Amino acid sequence: MTIAIVLIVASALVGVATGRFFRIWALVVFSPVIAIVAAIVLRAYDFGMVGGVTVVAICLAVSQLAYLAASYLLHARAVSPHDEVDGNPGEIGQQKVRRQHK
Repeated sequence: MTIAIVLIVASALVGVATGRFFRIWALVVFSPVIAIVAAIVLRAYDFGMVGGVTVVAICLAVSQLAYLAASYLLHARAVSPHDEVDGNPGEIGQQKVRRQHK
């Protein structure tokens, strides 16, 4: 049971690292690697079929949720719903836009 927790935590760390440094397409590469490594480790520790598949599925879900959390926290400051309410551009808005109405 300890190895399952270690694999889940390791998958979460991989998801956080992926979310901080890579785009979402990196999950296409890292998800199969996580699944294969988890399956090999669980097979080495004599996990059964149902238990192994469950742990691998949890590892993949935790990795993707950690990716979403890390990328949200990384980009949350740049996106604000209050920027468009008052019509004024935010900090990252374009300042040299000519008026539409003459």
